[in-house]
Amino acid sequence: MVHAVRAQRRRGGGVWLLAGLVALLAAGGGLWLSANFERQTREVSVGASAAARADPFLAAARFLADSGLDARSAAGSGLLQRPPAPADMLVVDGLPALTRRRREGLRDWLTAGGRLLVTAVDAAQTAAGPEPFLAQFGAALRRDADPGAGDEVLARLRIDGYPRALTVGFAPGRYLADRSGAAEAQIITHGRPRLLKYVVGAGILYVVSDSRWLSNAHIGRHDHALLLALLAADRETVWLLHAASVPSLPALLWQAAPAALLSAALLLGLLLWHAGRRLGPLLPAPDTARRDLLEHLQAAGDFLWRQNRGNRLVAQTRRRLQRRWLRRQPALLHLDEAGRAHHIAAQTGLSPAAVRAALYGPVEDAADLVRITVTLQRLLQAHPSGAAPRHQHPATGSRP
Repeated sequence: MVHAVRAQRRRGGGVWLLAGLVALLAAGGGLWLSANFERQTREVSVGASAAARADPFLAAARFLADSGLDARSAAGSGLLQRPPAPADMLVVDGLPALTRRRREGLRDWLTAGGRLLVTAVDAAQTAAGPEPFLAQFGAALRRDADPGAGDEVLARLRIDGYPRALTVGFAPGRYLADRSGAAEAQIITHGRPRLLKYVVGAGILYVVSDSRWLSNAHIGRHDHALLLALLAADRETVWLLHAASVPSLPALLWQAAPAALLSAALLLGLLLWHAGRRLGPLLPAPDTARRDLLEHLQAAGDFLWRQNRGNRLVAQTRRRLQRRWLRRQPALLHLDEAGRAHHIAAQTGLSPAAVRAALYGPVEDAADLVRITVTLQRLLQAHPSGAAPRHQHPATGSRP
């Protein structure tokens, strides 16, 4: 009993010794790491979120919401078809081609007090559709042939009721033209209009040369967010509308994967070419063995019968038979068909009608062919004598 207790104590002491060594090594490793490595914090950019990639006005909507305004972002052209309340404001990144009814509805909404801020688009993008909405007011987009260096052109403008001038950066290669001269106010930089203001009844229309200053990447620069907030200060709700002009599915596919479309078109052309080389199912390989003569004659006869050539099948036999009878009895040359048939029938024991049908009658069906063939065979087996026919007239078949 005493020995067992001592052995257990020795084992317990070994465990504690091992635990102490592990703790000592861990402490030493920690001191070594702290002496040779330094903890640092780094920021790694992961790009825009999925929501920001889908909505270019997401940051602008959040800024307006933080400023106390009711701001909502939407996609599609639904709000252009059914405009919101006249007390709201619409911010649209390029108007799509609108029908006459929708253009009139949008203008009526402006006249009733609505506010619209819209980006002008190239005339070439809407040439195939109805007349652009902005053409009613004379606003048009122009391209600068020499935009110059720099990522943006800065414009200084003042807003009524705000103490200082605002700085806004516009894209250098785009500017506006007021062809009607009806714009109440303009923002001009480098001698080019970048923003036009039209008063439409009780509402206001703002036309800008580009919407880059409203995008997620630029809304925080200069006074972009402040300008948007001042333009929408007295509105109940601000609707930021993006993707209003959605391209067609073929255009989207061409933009996303032109190489895949070209490959698919080439593959389809090759398949059509290959399919056009033959029509119908493949025929089995022809038999190279030599056909039997009877089989060939049977096939030729079937073909002639299908071509309604039953008369040709017996024509040669008829000619041969008539030559034989005429050679033996030349006087038959002076008789007509009825007389010949009557004379031949008298010598063969057949009826005149059967002989005439065999020699001169048509072959209407298979039964006629069989009947005529049997009669011709019996006539070929007969032996005509050399006696001349008597008591028959050449024209009527009888002689007085």
